[in-house]
Amino acid sequence: IFLTIGIVLGSWWAYYELGWGGIWFWDPVENASFMPWLLAAALLHSAIVVEKRESLKSWTILLAILAFGFSLIGTFIVRSGVITSVHAFANDPERGVFILMILAAFTGGALILYSLRASAMEARGVFGMVSRESALLSNNILLAVSCFVVLFGTLWPIAAEMFFDRKLSVGPPFFNQAFTPFMVALGLILPVGAMLPWKRGRVGRTLWKLRYAALLSVVLAGAVWAMQTERTLLGPIGLLLGAWVVSGAVVDLWSRTGRGGLGERLGRLTRLPRADWGKMVAHTGLGVTMFAVAGLMAWEQEDTRVARIGEPFEVGAFTLELTDVREVQGPNYISTMGFVTASRDGREIAQLRPEKRIYPVAQMPTTEASIDYRVMRDLYVVIGDPQGMDGWTMRTYIKPFANWIWAGSILMALGGALSLSDRRFRVAAGARKAPREAQGVPAE
Repeated sequence: IFLTIGIVLGSWWAYYELGWGGIWFWDPVENASFMPWLLAAALLHSAIVVEKRESLKSWTILLAILAFGFSLIGTFIVRSGVITSVHAFANDPERGVFILMILAAFTGGALILYSLRASAMEARGVFGMVSRESALLSNNILLAVSCFVVLFGTLWPIAAEMFFDRKLSVGPPFFNQAFTPFMVALGLILPVGAMLPWKRGRVGRTLWKLRYAALLSVVLAGAVWAMQTERTLLGPIGLLLGAWVVSGAVVDLWSRTGRGGLGERLGRLTRLPRADWGKMVAHTGLGVTMFAVAGLMAWEQEDTRVARIGEPFEVGAFTLELTDVREVQGPNYISTMGFVTASRDGREIAQLRPEKRIYPVAQMPTTEASIDYRVMRDLYVVIGDPQGMDGWTMRTYIKPFANWIWAGSILMALGGALSLSDRRFRVAAGARKAPREAQGVPAE
C-alpha cells in the first residue's frame, strides 16, 4: 500500500516539477522502486493460495525473500552512485559496498536457509491445471519475469561497460517493448483467474459468466478504433484490456451475491467481506491504469517551437498565445514567468503561468510546468530559454487521461487498505493470540 502511494507521489512530482512532460521514464531509480512492487504484488497473490489451500508455501517464502532483496538492491542503486540518475541521492562507493554487505548477509543468508529448509515445507493442497491456484501461479510468474526484465534493462549498461567496455543506454523503447507483453497477458488472465474455482475448474464455464464483460470490452475498443483519427492499435487495445479487467472485477463481485432477486442480491452485496470489495477496487484500479497508460502513449500530442509574444499558434485542437514574459522575484528564487492564454473554438479555457526559476544560493535552475487539469486530458506548457526577437522556447503537451493514472493507482492502494481491514484478519489474529494466553494461565 505505502509503496504504491510512494511510487504514485514520485511520478506525480516528476510530472509536475521537472517539466519533462512525462509520467514514467524507466529511470533506474524509478525502476528500483518498481521492481519490489512487482514482486510484492506477486507475493500478495501467492499468500492467498497459502491461506486458502495451503499450497505454494515454498514459492511464497521465496517471493518474500526476493521482494525484500530487491528493496535492498533498490537502495544500492539509489545510494551507491553506480548508476547516474537525476533522482540518485548520493555518489558514495564506500556506502555502496556497505549496502552490498547488508544485501549479501540478509538476502544471502535467507536464501541459504531457504535452500536447507524448502524441502520440509509440505504442500497439502493439490490443484489441477485449470484452477484458481494455477491462475494465481501464472500471475506470479508474469509479475516475477517482468521484474527481472526491468532488472536486466536497468543493470545491462553497467554490465556492458564492465565486461565489454561499451557505453550503452537502455531507455523507454526497450522497456516498453519488453515489459508490455507480460502486462497484456496479465490483464487477459486476471478476470478469468479471479472467477475460477479452487482446486479444479472449467475455462468455458468461467468465460460464459464473463460473456457480457467481454462483449462490452470489444464494443468499446471497436468504437474507439472507429472514432480515432490516427489508426493506432495501442489505444483500443489498452481500452480493451482496461474494460475487460474492470468489468471482470465487477462481475466477480456480483457473482459472490449468489442467486435470488435483485433486492436480495443487493442486500448480500452490502454484507460481503471487505476483502472482496478490496479485490474489486484494486483490480478496477489496475484496469483504469492500464487503459490510461495506453491512451496517454497512443494519443499524446507534443509541440516544441519558438513562440513569439503576441503570435498565436495551434497545438491539436487548442490555440495558445504567449502574451507576456516577466521576471518575478520569489521568496528565495528569481523566476522567468510566461503568461500564456489557451483557447479552444474561440473560447478562452485557461491562463497558464509556466516558469523557469533560479535559486541564487545554490545556483540551481528548475522548471515549473503550468498545467490545465481536466478529467479527460491535461494541457501542459513549459517555457524555456529566450531566443531573441521576443521569442521563447516553448514545449506544449496534450496528455489524454493523465489524471486517470493517478486515480487508478490510488484505487489500487485503496483496495489494498480495504482488504487489510477485513474482519477475518482481525479474528485470525485474535484466534492465534488466545491459545498463547490460555497456555500462560495456571490450572486451579
